[in-house]
Amino acid sequence: IAHRLNTIRNAHKILVLDAGKLVETGTHDELVKQNGAYAKLVSRGKSQESSEHPRSSDFSRSPVQKRTKVLTTWQNRKTEKRENSQNTFARLLGFLRGSWKDIALATLIGSGTIASSIALIGVSAWLISKAALHPSIAALNVAIVGVRFFGISRGIFRYWERLVSHRITFNLLARLRTWFYTALEPLAPARLMHYRSGDLLSRISADVDSLENFYIRVISPPLVAIVIALGTAAFLAFFIPTLSWILLAFLALSGIGLPFLAHKISKKNGEMLIAQRAELKTLLVDGIQGLSDLLAFGQEKAQQKKLHQLSIEYGKAQQDSAWISGLFNGLGLFFTNLAMWTVLIISVPLVNAGEISDVMLGALVLIVLVSFEAVTPLPLAAQLLGESLEAGKRLFEIVDAKAEVKSGKWKVGSGKSQEASVEFSGLSFGYGDEAALDDISFAVKTGQSLAVVGPSGAGKSTLMNLLLRFWEYEQGEILLNGQSLHEYNADDVRAKIAVIPQKAYFFNASIAENLRLAKPDASDAEIEDAARKAQIHEFVESLPKGYDTIIGEQGARLSGGERQRLAIARAILKDAPILLLDEPTANLDPITEREVMSELFTLMKGKTTLWITHRLLGLEQADEIIVLDRGKIVQRGSQAELMGEAGLFRQMVAQTGMIL
Repeated sequence: IAHRLNTIRNAHKILVLDAGKLVETGTHDELVKQNGAYAKLVSRGKSQESSEHPRSSDFSRSPVQKRTKVLTTWQNRKTEKRENSQNTFARLLGFLRGSWKDIALATLIGSGTIASSIALIGVSAWLISKAALHPSIAALNVAIVGVRFFGISRGIFRYWERLVSHRITFNLLARLRTWFYTALEPLAPARLMHYRSGDLLSRISADVDSLENFYIRVISPPLVAIVIALGTAAFLAFFIPTLSWILLAFLALSGIGLPFLAHKISKKNGEMLIAQRAELKTLLVDGIQGLSDLLAFGQEKAQQKKLHQLSIEYGKAQQDSAWISGLFNGLGLFFTNLAMWTVLIISVPLVNAGEISDVMLGALVLIVLVSFEAVTPLPLAAQLLGESLEAGKRLFEIVDAKAEVKSGKWKVGSGKSQEASVEFSGLSFGYGDEAALDDISFAVKTGQSLAVVGPSGAGKSTLMNLLLRFWEYEQGEILLNGQSLHEYNADDVRAKIAVIPQKAYFFNASIAENLRLAKPDASDAEIEDAARKAQIHEFVESLPKGYDTIIGEQGARLSGGERQRLAIARAILKDAPILLLDEPTANLDPITEREVMSELFTLMKGKTTLWITHRLLGLEQADEIIVLDRGKIVQRGSQAELMGEAGLFRQMVAQTGMIL
């Protein structure tokens, strides 16, 4: 399947499609003789070639000779040390800044909920014991009203506590997501190349969601437990101080000892859960994105096997977590009942001695029993603390990474007609230990165009990435309007540049919404005008929903050529003073390519243009051409000048025209 006809001449049979229909079939020579659609494509491809077509046997390179880009230099540096648990905990608490009044309110309401439960049980026990003595109904009226009051208030407090605590939690999650994405943007793309997309997705979604438990189940329960423990102990001390100390001892055992033990036992399991969940999500994302290739190469079962194995491991980690939760729930229940029986055994002799009223015995014992409702969630809180800290570490690991590009403070200026000269001076840059650019120097004055050609891996796209401030350079200089790019704000530099990349990204949104990325306030007329110039308006109008058509993730519902023309329309709509073209007609057939290039030549007028290409079509329009080879400039000049030299440019022209 090809747009470039120089790849299919030797095919045994060629099928020519037009508008979804088979219009011609035959060999290359047969189709050329028919002088039909195929012949037109061939003639359009040939027309770009110069009359001089010397062949070269040394232009092609073996894979061994070609330079392979390696990881960026920052990946070879030592990975920064992870934050320790204490620091991570303190930083997570920092996100609650500004919410402490709500937290105090939620703590009081939560304490009121459990206090109402304790009071309800205590008053009910006293009422039953008192009623058994057949007193006057008047002696029971207050207790009867109390039972009704505490029963109703318990429900009200519970609802109110859930409302306030979840508001705090959702505000925390929203703050975390905004903070993480804001911190993520300056790291793209240089720093983020170290991470897989599925892993980043897991951090920003699953890891942030894990922190939902941080307030509701980690921070809030201990605060409520402290209030209830002190309040209940004070109440028991009013009767017998010994009982309050017994209660505090058992509450400390259940509320401090068990959580400490739970945290120690579950810490490794919690970290494993977070890591395996991230790996599982990464594998799923990779599998979905590469599903067509997996099916094409028959590797879907191997991928399924990996997914199944990882799911089993993740399920086992979840099962271990459930076993730990069950163990400490059982221990908590054991100590709760042990505390109740201890108080009962000690209180009976005190009742016989007259130190405690007989009707208060049941109330005191049941108050002790219900008060453990405050410390029951604490082992789970300690267990979830490990998961929360691990999730926090994974977020801070990315956020704490230094941005590869240091943004300046100057603004480039405003207005589309402003000066926009670009100059590269003695620039050298490398990926890892291997040089991508070596002592590159050239200048593009305002309104001029410069084409950069060369074999794959010569460093052409690296020039574009450095100008867009996607990577940081240290040797040499890039000047914009005579000032170093280091002095300018990176976002402001990019705002003055329209880019047509080889592979543009499109969101799962409508065509109009994707085009408005370049100009959010663009009118429908402006969008349609840009689409016409990019030769795609008629196609969009032919769709049932026109510009409101959803094109799928990464434009999956469009062909490669249609996506490329949309990218061109987006650049046209932005109308920035600097234009960067990186293989702008990739995936276009020769006829459409010429039509689009004609519009691009019109767009280039008056704009400072850096044109990166393998295709040699229309290079006569460039004011200057530089030829890169292995990161160095080996030739420069106009097309006529370069064709007059026996160098790499003539070899490229010859190689391109050999088949056609």
